[in-house]
Amino acid sequence: MSTLSPIVADAFSLLRMNLNQHLDEAELLACKGYEWTEEDRDTARRLIPDLVLVIRGLLLDHQARPDDTCRTCTSAWPCPVVTVIHGLLKDPQRQFVALVLRANEGE
Repeated sequence: MSTLSPIVADAFSLLRMNLNQHLDEAELLACKGYEWTEEDRDTARRLIPDLVLVIRGLLLDHQARPDDTCRTCTSAWPCPVVTVIHGLLKDPQRQFVALVLRANEGE
């Protein structure tokens, strides 16, 4: 088992932080308690298609092969990536935050 060099670990950390900042911006905009400004609407029009594109890209990467395995992670299809995306998007209780908090407790 190989370990990441400190430089690579730092790069991954910066990447993760950048992605989380982008998602935080989208979440903050969606949860705003007052009427949106024109700038808010412009930001939403920029962010929402980006987030949809990310989800669609993941789903495209994790399609089933003829042998019913995922073409990317080779797990049985639907693979864990598709299952998690589906569960998070279709969650009727909107429990995404609770799921993230539970996942972070294990770190």
